[in-house]
Amino acid sequence: MPIPHGILWLDLIDPDEDERECARKVTNLRIPLRHDIDSLALSSRIRTDDDAMYLSVPYFADCEGHHAPAPLGIVVTAKVLLTVRFAPSKAFDLAASNSDEHPWTSSADALATLLESIVNLAAGRMEAVAVDLRKLSERVFTRTRLGTAALRNCMLDVGHLEGQQTRNRSSLLGIQRIVSFVRSKSPEWMSDDVEVRLRVVDHDLRTLDEFDDQLTNKLQFLLDASLGFINTDQNHVMKVLTVASVATIPPIILAGVWGMNFKHMPELDWYWSYPLALAAIAISTILPVLFFKWRGWLSGD
Repeated sequence: MPIPHGILWLDLIDPDEDERECARKVTNLRIPLRHDIDSLALSSRIRTDDDAMYLSVPYFADCEGHHAPAPLGIVVTAKVLLTVRFAPSKAFDLAASNSDEHPWTSSADALATLLESIVNLAAGRMEAVAVDLRKLSERVFTRTRLGTAALRNCMLDVGHLEGQQTRNRSSLLGIQRIVSFVRSKSPEWMSDDVEVRLRVVDHDLRTLDEFDDQLTNKLQFLLDASLGFINTDQNHVMKVLTVASVATIPPIILAGVWGMNFKHMPELDWYWSYPLALAAIAISTILPVLFFKWRGWLSGD
């Protein structure tokens, strides 16, 4: 069964056996199975078979939210682009919509459009992470003292952003290897215009890789800062407890002295001995606290 006229891209979404067989008959290609695409071996992910290039990304996450990464398989020949995916993808929707405004002239043209859409949307997601990082940084570095619960929430947000960035990083790493492989092979049926577009995509991927390093360092910095503030608060609590324990030593000594059971204690015969003892205990507690405050030991700064 020949490829229908005008068909340059076949997109299979979690295909069943019947769909796979139909695609095989139409394209005369071996349709990769999911476990083939999941393979981490580089030889399995990127290879050539006759005139076809078999490309795959084991961890491809292209949608916002909590979609787990799913494998992506790409088979491209001089006549057709075949993709096999197992999750929704905004990049695929964007690439398909772009064909209405700029009709493709070849399968290589369709591949370049798809890779451009993936990279553009990934850049947008990384920019969104950068915006969230700036907001999170303003929450952490504030003059208002944050409690442990608020700092814990900040750490949870750091972990959430790190998860998003990890998904982006995994996807872009696979795409970068695909672009490098296709450019190195440079088949005869790939036009010079497509080669230029892939060169631009490769440059964009390298730029995003540097941007990813900046975001990763910023995430680590915010995580360390949150932990540092929590440790500072804990140290302040321990300092207050230490000062309080030291301030209670004098009244304990006085109470211990006047609680002795000696027969001759002159203070027992005083008329004002009880209120004087209470006043002495109170003063012995207040004086150390005032001294610590004067020295600044009670301050949380």
